[in-house]
Amino acid sequence: MSVHLNRSLSFLDVFAIALGQIIGSGIMVLIGIGIEFTAYAIPMAFVLSATLSVIKQLPIAFMGSAMPATGGLYVYCKRVLGPRVGFFYLAILLITHILIALFALGFAEYAAALIPQVNVRAVAAGILVVFYIVNLFGVKPAAIVQKFMIVFLLIGLSTLIFFGILEVDYAQFAGREALLPNGWYGFGLACVVLSFSTGGAQYVSELGGEMKNPERDLPRAIIYSTLVAAVFFALVSVVAVGILPVEQTAGKPLSEVAREILPQGLYVAFIVGAGLFALATSINSTFSWATKSVLIACDDGWLPRGLAVVNRRFNTPHILLTCLLVLGAAPVLAGWELRYIIMLGGGLVFIYDLIPLIAAFRLPEKLPEVFARAQMRLSATQLKSLCVIGGLILMGQGALSFSDIDRTGWILVAGYLLLVGAYVRFKRIEEVSHAA
Repeated sequence: MSVHLNRSLSFLDVFAIALGQIIGSGIMVLIGIGIEFTAYAIPMAFVLSATLSVIKQLPIAFMGSAMPATGGLYVYCKRVLGPRVGFFYLAILLITHILIALFALGFAEYAAALIPQVNVRAVAAGILVVFYIVNLFGVKPAAIVQKFMIVFLLIGLSTLIFFGILEVDYAQFAGREALLPNGWYGFGLACVVLSFSTGGAQYVSELGGEMKNPERDLPRAIIYSTLVAAVFFALVSVVAVGILPVEQTAGKPLSEVAREILPQGLYVAFIVGAGLFALATSINSTFSWATKSVLIACDDGWLPRGLAVVNRRFNTPHILLTCLLVLGAAPVLAGWELRYIIMLGGGLVFIYDLIPLIAAFRLPEKLPEVFARAQMRLSATQLKSLCVIGGLILMGQGALSFSDIDRTGWILVAGYLLLVGAYVRFKRIEEVSHAA
């Protein structure tokens, strides 16, 4: 079996998917958690997090311009570092898809802001099912829905900025106690939490095999979407923390601030257009890209090939999409808290993000012909320097993330890594040898 998907995605399609992946959780869910950690320094934390994310994603963008493929990140690691390392990367990536539960629970909290009597867990599970069905009809229809939602999302955020930016008491953004109530450690944790969102654009590399011009569009989509999101992050976070007392916004969604400054009609429009659509874009984005690497891994023999069956009519991997639905719904139905999902999934994110950087570092020597044909122009020295800087950023973020995980979380992470390591070690190499 070999995987063949339609090349139907334009730059705007991929840009919208990337922007939705970044903005959704970052502004709508994580901002309140970030305020808990660092209060009035949250705008600076957003800007720093986005800047660091651009730096560590540049090597990924470079590889995307050199060898775009369906399942991009897995394919990059496999081709440069070998099939076993490639699958180890993918196996860690797979379990972090529990973060889709974060988006669903965030969506449900905003729905509850409009209709308080709704069952939050039921709404969260229901929105997962909705976008599961949308993506069963193909990535192009999902991209069309994404662009529609992105327009309303940006209008909603712009409305909040317009009504709120002049109401902010900027005198509050002064003094160590206001900016760093939990010290630099709290500021660092805020940057870590926000990086789960600001670093999200790189995953559109999974769609390389479905893009019309991936060599050109993939790097542009990753970089431009992160920069656009950073502008909105900074402006919205100033409004979020600068109007109400910190005690009323820490750990809370943006709906608290919006209720205070927007007329009732605009408040409802904001909750729908910005709140609900922001989280919906992240859910839709994840369903759009998250199965692509698994498709290739099944084709390579690491996982049962029957999982990678593609619907003939819609060209979609319906079995894998169903598996993703179950993985996302499980934490929702189990009653896990948002912060626990973030820290557990995020700690693993920083581990697997290191592997593509190692692949990019070794690309000039391992695949010189691929390195030479990249449309994004970097010298070998520049690429390696970015990889080293990105690796240092990830190690710092990972250390901070794991410092906030309890013993149960550590046991779950360590147990899963040992299980994956054993599987990779003892899997018969003949079954996947063609994957290199």
